[in-house]
Amino acid sequence: MPLESDATYACPSCGEINAVGVDPTAGRRQTLVEDCPVCCRPLVFAIVVDADGDALVETVERE
Repeated sequence: MPLESDATYACPSCGEINAVGVDPTAGRRQTLVEDCPVCCRPLVFAIVVDADGDALVETVERE
């Protein structure tokens, strides 16, 4: 299993496609809060990690 996996998302504020780094060892379901690297608005991510360690952003919302 990789130590970090990237999950892509579209920022709900500016629309840019970005990637967020996810630690697959931190659990199958994760919630992260990070700023968009383009518009700097805070975002809340709901992330699911599959059995292979690949991460998928289920939802991304403005904080």
